[in-house]
Amino acid sequence: MPVRPAWRRPVAGWFLLALVLTVLLPFLVVLTRGLRIETPQAPAVPLDPGQLPVRVWIPGQDSVQTLPLEVYLTGVVAAEMPASFHIEALKAQAVAARTYTVRQMQVFGGPGCREHAEADVCGDPQTGQAWQPLEARRRDWGLLNGWRFARKIQQAVQETAGLILVYQGAPIDAVYHSTSGGRTEDASAVWGNQVPYLRPVDSPWETASPHWRSTRTMTLQEFARRLEVDPKVVRDLPGDQCFARVESSPGGRVGRATVGEKVFTGPQLRQRLELPSTWWTCRRQGEQLTFTIRGWGHGVGMSQYGADGMARQGYSYQEILRHYYPGTSLRPIFSE
Repeated sequence: MPVRPAWRRPVAGWFLLALVLTVLLPFLVVLTRGLRIETPQAPAVPLDPGQLPVRVWIPGQDSVQTLPLEVYLTGVVAAEMPASFHIEALKAQAVAARTYTVRQMQVFGGPGCREHAEADVCGDPQTGQAWQPLEARRRDWGLLNGWRFARKIQQAVQETAGLILVYQGAPIDAVYHSTSGGRTEDASAVWGNQVPYLRPVDSPWETASPHWRSTRTMTLQEFARRLEVDPKVVRDLPGDQCFARVESSPGGRVGRATVGEKVFTGPQLRQRLELPSTWWTCRRQGEQLTFTIRGWGHGVGMSQYGADGMARQGYSYQEILRHYYPGTSLRPIFSE
């Protein structure tokens, strides 16, 4: 009987092993895959920040609409700032609005819209940022300006795409207002807490604002009714005073005012008396009170008319943002 060469025995063994693995391995993979325990994964976030889905609560419709971040921002800039403003001011507005939005978004741990649990941001300027579809705004601007303004706003958003303001690495509370009246307010005077980047800064570039200076008059009876005080308490004040005592805020506005036994904060008086801002003086003449007011809005953060004035004097959007939010820096949404 011929003897099989010794070298053939290991070759045959390897051949059988390869055959077994070829046949059985797919079944083993299927079996182990069926037994595998999958680890829950967090919702995927698009690498392109412009495609981040933002859930917007539309108050007039009481509905939530999901939009890509940069598309949503064109509607915010169009609704919040006049399109006739300088392009650098519009860019500053786009960055401020983007920063506010990112800070609110639930996917980044933000609180979302307080009016609707399923929304990231509110479309109501009283509880969030104003928003209106760019196409609707284009119709409002008319045939002559519609396309030009729409392209201008898209340019402001696109040329700042993905950029936000941060302080110590975190997105800031990028609040803004129409007109400061010459100097912005400290956050503590409005919301009670100090914020390093929301402190008073000079803003002399706003004189073109229609809200730079204004007056309001009301009867003594209406004044007393709004503050729920006895009119006699006001009549008994010396001279032309409207309040017994007025204290200034850190930004030089009305911080607190006393009438009778009641003490009101500046924001409380602004709300009750329906005044444009907390920066005012009051003079009483008989049964009539006259308020001389500076600015429009809460006065904290960026002044929109101030931003436009700075831009028209040659400042860039980066310089505008550094001025109104001191100590902050620009950064992409996704950065290492």
